[in-house]
Amino acid sequence: MAEAWHLGWWAPLAPAVDPDELIDPSVHGGLLAAVAAGSPLDHLGQARLSTLKGVGLAGPDGRPRFPVARAEQAKALRAAAADLGRAIARLVAGEWSRLEVEYEPVHATLAAPRAFDPGGAWGGAGSPPHESGSFLMVGGLLLDLGVRRLLRRQGLAAPPFGSAFVWLAEGERESAGVWFARAIPLAGRGYLIRCGRPAAPEWTALGVDPEAAPAVSAGREPALRELTEGFGWSVVRLVEDALPALDPVRRRIPGADDEGAFLAWAYTLAVDAALEALTSRGLIAPPLDGALAVRVTDPALAGM
Repeated sequence: MAEAWHLGWWAPLAPAVDPDELIDPSVHGGLLAAVAAGSPLDHLGQARLSTLKGVGLAGPDGRPRFPVARAEQAKALRAAAADLGRAIARLVAGEWSRLEVEYEPVHATLAAPRAFDPGGAWGGAGSPPHESGSFLMVGGLLLDLGVRRLLRRQGLAAPPFGSAFVWLAEGERESAGVWFARAIPLAGRGYLIRCGRPAAPEWTALGVDPEAAPAVSAGREPALRELTEGFGWSVVRLVEDALPALDPVRRRIPGADDEGAFLAWAYTLAVDAALEALTSRGLIAPPLDGALAVRVTDPALAGM
């Protein structure tokens, strides 16, 4: 039996059209993998491929313009990214006392009384505020949004097509990534930051009324920005050191010619591995089936 395909994507800002409105993993995964392997297509397959060409997701030759990995290729990438993730976790753990002090604004914000808290949505169902605060700070503001911003400044990860990174992975759901942080601009009022599982009901609920999410005090944001930038550069150096080990895997995956798109996916898997390692150390307890949200005004904290 063919294994399932899963879509992953990440963008500095939410794109005008979500990739999942253009890409159906169950349809386009096998289709693009077949084209990359040189297999002939029937009339229906050719029609579907023409649609992808029309929106710029496949080139004139039909090959994907974003990574499309068969199960064995995705498994190899997960293994390579896990090595990077464990290195990131060791770095974070070594600086934990410093981080614990600096994420206090996020911890205090999430712990404050709130008028709207359906089923623990703001802090993750059943998660103590201290633990959820560390997850949002380390997993979202620092490792995801913060480091990705610095990777773009280094010229390593500029989104293809001017909007979002996209990838398709065959096999286990985790091969496309589990945890994500994303920012939504709030029309002159800052940004809503969500961190967790996009498939969780809380993720959608948190976007319905952004103003109900707790806000980090603007006076405390400069210290958070200094931390995410200073600490983030150390993570960027780990990513740069890992690129030689990741490159052989990249060259075996169709559509991974754009190194920025490939790195966006590989780094997603590395963050997954880092958070898992930090959880096993007892340093953070992410909301296993939920999501967290906070508002900030500093665009750097939102990954801009």
